[in-house]
Amino acid sequence: MQSINWDDLRYCLAVVREGSVSAASRKLDVNHTTVSRRISALETELRAKLFDRSTTGWLLTPFGEGILRAVEAMDEDVNAIRRQATADAQDLRGRIRVTAPDTCIQRLLLPGLKDFAVRYPEIEIELIASDTVFNLAVHEADIAFRATDDPPPNVLGTRVGTFAVAVYGTPELIAQHRSDPDSVGAITWTGGVMPEWLPRCFPRMKVRYFVNSLAISHDLARGGMGFALLPCGLGDTAPELARVPVDPGEAGRGFWVLSHIDLRTTARLRIFRDFMLEAIAPHLPLIEGRRPEAWRDPLYAVHIPR
Repeated sequence: MQSINWDDLRYCLAVVREGSVSAASRKLDVNHTTVSRRISALETELRAKLFDRSTTGWLLTPFGEGILRAVEAMDEDVNAIRRQATADAQDLRGRIRVTAPDTCIQRLLLPGLKDFAVRYPEIEIELIASDTVFNLAVHEADIAFRATDDPPPNVLGTRVGTFAVAVYGTPELIAQHRSDPDSVGAITWTGGVMPEWLPRCFPRMKVRYFVNSLAISHDLARGGMGFALLPCGLGDTAPELARVPVDPGEAGRGFWVLSHIDLRTTARLRIFRDFMLEAIAPHLPLIEGRRPEAWRDPLYAVHIPR
């Protein structure tokens, strides 16, 4: 038996983690036939089947389950080597992969990112606008800004504050609701689950718009198209919006800055994290809902796009 190709094992692991050959091929950025061919080659080399193929998907064989633990341990060792190489790079140059929701980048990070680039011109910033939970352990991102109450294990986390939320609408729509409640609808998330605030505050109100984007929900509310539950950092900076005087009964989630614990000694990541925490600090009253008239402040008129 020749030496086993680690890349072949990596393809096998991707199929297990992603749930299908197609999903694994997208994750690895290769054609799905490449994934299938590499796994078949590995099975030939091992003289054993790793997967049972069927029209409903690929399932691990008992042999495949047996070696999966060893492959996962090897994968963690490889990633640990990568993290250590990054951690040992103390020069203030190179790339930092930063992930955050798009509205967080637009509303909170942009001013600090601009100042950071001036201060540290040799450091490149790759921005990944996403709400997806990135795996920091496999270097999908170096630093993540996330709204969560349950940070993943094996990360270095700093809780910045709490995202306060409130129900918003245009003043005209709020007045319309007082005179004709049935003429006003709600804006909420897709998925079919009734949000807590709607039956609590407006038992008779119908949902008019289902969305999967916070930015779209914000724009619809600004356009007078319904009431929406929004983070106060969005709603309070829009001059078109006012808080609807109701208690939504929903506590906002924590706002965290996360990075893998193995990267805590990497100079450029540590400096970036500390720099951005300092840059975000003046915005905490807005994030936590303590600035209901924030849109009148020139600070936000300049730095926060409407």
